[in-house]
Amino acid sequence: MGKSLCLSLCFLVLFHGCICIAQQQQERQQNKCRISRLSAQEPSNRIQSEAGVTEIYDHNNQQLQCAGVAVVRYIIKPRGLLLPSYLNAPQLMYFIQGRGLQGIMISGCPETFQSFQESQQGVQQVGEQEEQQGGHQFSGDQHQKIREVQEGDVFVVSTGVGHFIYNNGNNRLILVSVIDISNDANQLDFQPRVLSCRSPQNEFQQQRSEDAQQQGQGQEQEQEQEQEGSQEVHRRALRLAEAFNVDAQLIRKLQGQNDSRGNIVRVEGGLQAVLPQRGQEEQGSEQQEDRLHAHGNGFEEIICSLRLKQNIGEPRRADVYTPLGGRIGGITSFDLPILKGIVKLSARRAFLYKGAMLLPHYDMNAHSIIYAIRGSAKFQIVQNQGRTVFNDVVTAGRVIVVPQNFALMMKAGDSGFEFVAIKTDENGMINTLAGDLSLIRAMPVKAIASAYQISEEQAKELKFNRMEASIAPGRFRSESA
Repeated sequence: MGKSLCLSLCFLVLFHGCICIAQQQQERQQNKCRISRLSAQEPSNRIQSEAGVTEIYDHNNQQLQCAGVAVVRYIIKPRGLLLPSYLNAPQLMYFIQGRGLQGIMISGCPETFQSFQESQQGVQQVGEQEEQQGGHQFSGDQHQKIREVQEGDVFVVSTGVGHFIYNNGNNRLILVSVIDISNDANQLDFQPRVLSCRSPQNEFQQQRSEDAQQQGQGQEQEQEQEQEGSQEVHRRALRLAEAFNVDAQLIRKLQGQNDSRGNIVRVEGGLQAVLPQRGQEEQGSEQQEDRLHAHGNGFEEIICSLRLKQNIGEPRRADVYTPLGGRIGGITSFDLPILKGIVKLSARRAFLYKGAMLLPHYDMNAHSIIYAIRGSAKFQIVQNQGRTVFNDVVTAGRVIVVPQNFALMMKAGDSGFEFVAIKTDENGMINTLAGDLSLIRAMPVKAIASAYQISEEQAKELKFNRMEASIAPGRFRSESA
């Protein structure tokens, strides 16, 4: 009885401690949302590699801390390979320009792309190589599924899953990635951590090292690394060589010792992989995969063949369309099942024509991380007490966070405006303040007149003058404007 009581008390103390830690983390993040002024962010760190550029937005900025995310943009040259890596948090990528290949490495999944499938109908082999190792000769190649990506695609990568990106096009491949470091799957701190078997230090660690040096904290770490010596590095290489059953010299190359190419390298001769031809059969298989996910038909069907991407940039996928205003498309967990309970993010993609207005609205259940793709727009953001926290023009390449319940209105410039908004909820929802589906439209005329001390005729104008739901053409001008 005494042992049982003692054990129960231990569990109670442990459970209470876990709750306190979780509450403290949530309070720290909520404190970051006490924002009096927003700003459109540009990359704070630019890392040049052999075949591309990595641009990092300062994740220590207050508004990114409020949203609990980190943002990074990759620019990959033709035949450039973003090296395999994995993160401590899920990420949602949006491909802005170009086309390429995305490889996902999920532990326990079979290597279903095999070169001997070239005899089957509809399969195309891209490259074939032979290698001699350990007395065995291998012909061709086999690997896990590689997916084609292009402009307008949303691609999700869950926590701890390895991935790489290759540019097989003729133009630059540009993508922006939002990393949800506040996701429950991240059991570390609110810092993005990219882990790569080749490079001992990633782009976010480099930024932290630069910040530490500015604060006088980096010198001690450098001295400790120098004291480690080459002997320990050699011993680590030997242990890894034993684990892989290969020569130690190969391990040193794997570790990237004396390799200054960066995290985006050039693939001489192009990437050799086994790829199927995309056609109606593959498109139909995606719909079949969704049905399998809904019924839950085993590990391979649920995890290994899980659909990870969807295009939201094509006009036919628009959810909202105004002929003279523009269009909006989006993706939630209802469209991509992996978002539900795993990645917990969603996205909206908007095209605003010249002078068009995105009517005032606010996010009901999420923060919104807006990345400006092309053009420019005048933003006005107001917090819940009615104070303006941002009133300026946002141009291409900038990132701005709109916290939950902050009202946003934007008006496209002369060249129009395109943006993608990543929401910190798997089913991000908005509520409009003007237009056909707005709060004003839902209220009785008499209630509007009484609430704002206006006549019923003015209340009807306020309620019915704007018939569009989300996007208004750029033709309406009020007398005060």
